[in-house]
Amino acid sequence: MFSNEDNLESITVVFKLFCKSLPNTTGHFLELCRGEYGGSKLRGSYKKAAVTRVVAPEYIVQMGKLVKRSEETVNKLESLVDADEYSQTEPKIRDKLRFKRGGLLCLVAQPSDQNRKPVDLSFFVTLDDLQKYKDRELKGYLIIGELEKPELSKLIHWLQKLHVDENDQPIEPCWIAGCGELVPKSKQQ
Repeated sequence: MFSNEDNLESITVVFKLFCKSLPNTTGHFLELCRGEYGGSKLRGSYKKAAVTRVVAPEYIVQMGKLVKRSEETVNKLESLVDADEYSQTEPKIRDKLRFKRGGLLCLVAQPSDQNRKPVDLSFFVTLDDLQKYKDRELKGYLIIGELEKPELSKLIHWLQKLHVDENDQPIEPCWIAGCGELVPKSKQQ
């Protein structure tokens, strides 16, 4: 659920993750959604994470900057992308999807074996077909899921109401108000 201080209504969107293709990476993403990432001492969560960039309706919305944790704590967290999984799966996923449509959920592909600091836990959602951009501009990003239909049009409509500055950053604070995991009823029992 996204919210902001500009008196816009909140919006809830649902993502379908590619858990079979990327079980470790999507597992890490879900842990951040549930507020469990990094173990009991670090507890990273996307709840209250900032929406940092909005280029709507033609490009992306970027979010996931953790604000409830210090930069020192965030740097203790591991990358979301599993290095082995990334090296084995990334070409197959990119060949299949290749940013051909809006609604794709993407992570910065920063495998933990690179030990880059600070760790980038942000993610973005494509709002349109991005094939017109060169592969090198999109290289380094991993598609891990997609918006459930008809969530994309609802998200774009909501984003177009946001006011952004010349750097595409929301003028009024905008954040993830709540997040978690929806589990089908058959799996809950």
